[in-house]
Amino acid sequence: MSYQRMKSLMVLILVMALTFSLFSYSYGQQKRHEFSVGYGLVTSSQIADILTNILLITITIGQAAKVDNKYPGAFILSYKYSGRSRLAFGLTFAYDRASGNLAMSNIPVGTYSENYYTGAVEMDYRFINRKNFCLYSGLGLGLTVRKGTYTYSDTETSSSSFPVVQVTLLGFRIGDKIALFGELGGGYKGVFHGGIRASL
Repeated sequence: MSYQRMKSLMVLILVMALTFSLFSYSYGQQKRHEFSVGYGLVTSSQIADILTNILLITITIGQAAKVDNKYPGAFILSYKYSGRSRLAFGLTFAYDRASGNLAMSNIPVGTYSENYYTGAVEMDYRFINRKNFCLYSGLGLGLTVRKGTYTYSDTETSSSSFPVVQVTLLGFRIGDKIALFGELGGGYKGVFHGGIRASL
């Protein structure tokens, strides 16, 4: 074997060894049980409420509307399990709320409040899965139950349910046992979602 071929073979073996070590480091993580508390802004429930209000205004030719609307954001609890692969699976519960006044011809005639309760199953794909840093994308599918109370001359209540989705375009975790995380995407957890995550 020539010196040049031997040199090329050594470089190839070195590259393969480095690749294998990185591969092993990414995949050889210990199993993790992750519990997180988060807060989300611009959720699908908020967007649906805004669109419903636009439809209400259109149907009634501007006579009826929800005004002075308040969307405080979603409170989110999640559990994720990750093994020795890039995939993580879990469950999420989200609570969202909308409230404000009911108006006819721009004159307040009552109030409303709507509570959104969401349960979902989720899966993450972790591009980088290190002990102190994680970069991932994800998908969640669930069901939201909306309960509304509308008070004007009388008090009416309504309840409905509908399927929901969360697409996490990019998420990160910084830290190990106690970590900060943030996510950018869209759905029941919001366009912006972040908080604190604890791992066991």
